[in-house]
This record gives sequence, structure tokens and C-alpha cells, in this order.
Amino acid sequence: MKNDSIISCGCLHPDHEEAIKYFDDGKVYSVQIESNLACSQGCLYCYASSSDAFLKELPNIIEVLDSAANMGVRAIDWLGGDPLMRKDWYELMKYASDIGLTNNIWTSGMPLENYDVAKKAVEVSQGGFISVHLDSLDEEIYGKLHTGDPERKINSILKGLDNIRALGKDNIINCITFTKLVAGEDINKTIKYFFEDLGIRTCLTQMCKAGLAQGHPEWIPGIEEIKGACNTRDKVNYHGSALSMSSMDTNKFYCGGMICVTVDGDVTPCSVIRKGFGNIHISSLEKIVERYRDDLLFTHIRDPGKMQGHCGYCEHNSVCWGCRATAYYECGDMLAPDPKCWMNYNKKTWI
Repeated sequence: MKNDSIISCGCLHPDHEEAIKYFDDGKVYSVQIESNLACSQGCLYCYASSSDAFLKELPNIIEVLDSAANMGVRAIDWLGGDPLMRKDWYELMKYASDIGLTNNIWTSGMPLENYDVAKKAVEVSQGGFISVHLDSLDEEIYGKLHTGDPERKINSILKGLDNIRALGKDNIINCITFTKLVAGEDINKTIKYFFEDLGIRTCLTQMCKAGLAQGHPEWIPGIEEIKGACNTRDKVNYHGSALSMSSMDTNKFYCGGMICVTVDGDVTPCSVIRKGFGNIHISSLEKIVERYRDDLLFTHIRDPGKMQGHCGYCEHNSVCWGCRATAYYECGDMLAPDPKCWMNYNKKTWI
């Protein structure tokens, strides 16, 4: 069962067996660090954007890294904005690596167009992954979802991919924020291009009503559109897998072993859920995790029998517990069944 690709790859972390053990033990495997908000991509649905995005950075990151190492955390997921736009990004990631932490980089992909940046990113992400973010290869669709010149930005991301692949990086993910604008043939084309032409799996991130996305409720896809995208994802990315996941493209072993420190210092269950359980400017990360472990790691639904609604008896709950962020924004309850899951037959109860 643990060799099933939706377990090994849906876990995202290269050492998925270690990540699963952390999940089973109720320990934090990775810490997402929202290091800054600066980003050149200009996503019009960004959940972390602010009026002073290019100036906003998380201070005291070294303290967070030391706390993570002290807790036995294995990986740091670097988020933004675009973490590669922070001036000291390399020094911070090098420090993390030197104290035994694996670096995973979630970037727009645009900074990787600079060969020197790409080379350093490949160096410090050894043993981890690099995720780029390209929603669509169609310039017209891309242009509706982002500011700036769509042709220039798409080519910049593809050039960045060329650079890290030429440097030997093979653990790469493409992250797509799934909106109604890319639903249908466009999402199918993008998923197939990345997997069949580049050997890169796609991570579908469901658009939630947070940040700038609150201004575009018309972009939130419907159940049938989500079902179509997930079916393509399963056929292309996880061919032969006996299991499936819901509306977010990470399995419960990733989500249930991860916490996030936002740019404001709030500690949350994930970067999309903007509800803090403690703040590192007030208390240490170790103390926050000790106090709020159950809320941050969703220990209340570790046993499928304690999951609400369809999630409790879904045939895929050995690997999936639905998207907690979608449940939070749609239902006001992080533990509710995922109302955007196409397998959730009781969804009408929750919408």
C-alpha cells in the first residue's frame, strides 16, 4: 500500500515513509515559512497579498529554524510571495541545511530564470523539491488571472524550469491554483504537458475565499469542474493508483504533519488557513506546538471513525481527509467534510 503513487507522491516529501511515521506519531514533519510577500507573478487570487507586499518580510527566521530543529522537524517548506525574492534567501536556506533540515522551495519559478539563482536553489534544495507555479499555458487565460505581460511571465517560468532541470534537479512540482477559468480542456492540457513532456507532476491547489480571492467568487470552480480536473490528475499523475484525493492535491500525511508560520508570525495549520494558534513574536514555536498540537495537526480526525459526514466512510480515507482549508472557508469548521470534494455525496448538507 505504501508504494501506491498517491501515497508516495501525494505526500510530496521525497522520504514519504519517514513523513508517514511522523504523521502516525503525531509529530511535526515540516514547517512552512512564509518568509516574505514580494512576488513578480501578480496572482489576482493571492491569499497572502497585502498593500505593502514588496516590503513585508518575516523577521527572526533563524529562531524559527532553530526551534524546528529542536523539535526534530525534518523539512522546511519555503513560501511567499516568492521566497527567492528575499535578499537573504540563500543564507537562510543554507543555514537550515547546515542544521539538518531539508529545504523545499515553493516559488513562482520566475527567479529561476536567472541561472545563478537556479544553481543556488538546486544546491540548497538537495533532498527536497522545488515547486513552480504555472496555472495555464494559454496567454489569454493566464493574463486574466495575473497582472503584467502573460507571454513574458509564462516564458520566464518555463526558462526557470529549463535551468533547474539542466542543473540536474529532478524532484520538481508544478502548482496550479485551480480556478473556474482553467477548468476543462485547459487544465487537462497543462497537466498532460507537465507530466508527459517534462516528467513533472501537478499539484492542484483549490482556490479558497481568502486574501485577494475574496474579490473573485466567480472564479471558484464547481463540483463537476473539480471532478473533471481530479480525474485527469489521477489518470495522468497517478496512473494505476487504487486511491484518490479530494479537492486539494496533497494527501493527509503531508497536511497532517505540517504547520505554517505566516509572514505576521501567526502559527496556522497550513498557509491557506489564515487562522492563527499562537504567534512566534509572543511565544516560541516549541511552546505553541505543545499547546495547540491538536488544532494544528488535526489530531481529532486521525481516526476515520471520528471524521464527519462522507469523509468518515469514504473508501479513500486511508490517504485523504478532504481539504481542511476548504472546509474552514466554506463551512466555518476545519473539521467538517470537504464541501468541494467531488466524492462527498453529502456535500449539499454542508454548502
